[in-house]
Amino acid sequence: MGRTALILVAALGMVFGAIGLSMRGSINHLVIAQTGYAKYSTARNLARMAVHMTLRAYDRNLSPIPTSGSFDGGTYTVAHTESGDTLWLTTKGIYADSTYTMNVKLLRTTKPFPGVNGAIGLRATPVSFSLSGKASVDGHNYDSTGTNLIGSGDLTGVATMNKSDSTAVKNAGGTNITGVPPVKVDTTTIDPSASLDEYKSNADYSYNSGGVYNNVSWGSPSAPAIVYCNAGDDTSFSIKFTGNVVGYGILVVRGNVQFNGNFSFYGLVVVDGFNTTVQVGASGTPQIVGGVIVAGNAGASVTLKGTGTTGKVKYSSQALAKARNINKLRYYSIMEWYE
Repeated sequence: MGRTALILVAALGMVFGAIGLSMRGSINHLVIAQTGYAKYSTARNLARMAVHMTLRAYDRNLSPIPTSGSFDGGTYTVAHTESGDTLWLTTKGIYADSTYTMNVKLLRTTKPFPGVNGAIGLRATPVSFSLSGKASVDGHNYDSTGTNLIGSGDLTGVATMNKSDSTAVKNAGGTNITGVPPVKVDTTTIDPSASLDEYKSNADYSYNSGGVYNNVSWGSPSAPAIVYCNAGDDTSFSIKFTGNVVGYGILVVRGNVQFNGNFSFYGLVVVDGFNTTVQVGASGTPQIVGGVIVAGNAGASVTLKGTGTTGKVKYSSQALAKARNINKLRYYSIMEWYE
């Protein structure tokens, strides 16, 4: 019995030893598999993050667009090409010895944009309109600098919401308003209020109180900006631009505004309020190249004065297109995505 028991114990020991070795092997394989999957997952997340980081760089108008980066112990690379509204990205996430590659084709689309049906679109009634001196409103289509006529795409000088306002504007402006035609009724001028919250939340420059502003620059021809001024609905000129102001992109004024001095803006100007008052002053050479929408829940008053020879408001489809395509106001649709 003793010998048999000893043999049995030895046999059991060998069996359990084999089982132990097998379990340790399984555990080791499991650890290796889990570690490998963790590295794979991290590399994949880095490749995906590279897509988002690149789109963010486009939104911020970074130049050049970064082609590599690092995060959480790993790295990523990006190769990007673009043609018109199509963007191709190849991203690689690298973590330890794992690499993950993504190939993405995206379509960049412009969000809804307040359409301007002329140099000035009046989305308000009744309208009080005054033009004096050498001030002018021109609906002929200029280039983005306001220097040269394009030769096509001409619009009206001033668009109103009804016949009586149209007649009043035409009588007040006379030959200083030009376009095709100079003045007309166009009720399709879009109410800009639906876009204002988005412009406010995406503003590159914000002014949250009334005041006098000068010696400022907003954006550039290649990187237009969004400017948001909120002055409330008082009856005075709560926002005044007095000189040495140049901007590109979208300018929103909530309240009443006065443009004076050497003020130049290229793009879309929206003035919105209750009984909205807009004045382009006689001093200096204030001008807007692109388009202006004046909206008022209880009407609007627009006064243009001028002593110089510079046109006060000129329509430009090019300047408006640049404002429309501000990167942070665009969204991306996936056309192809391969992993």
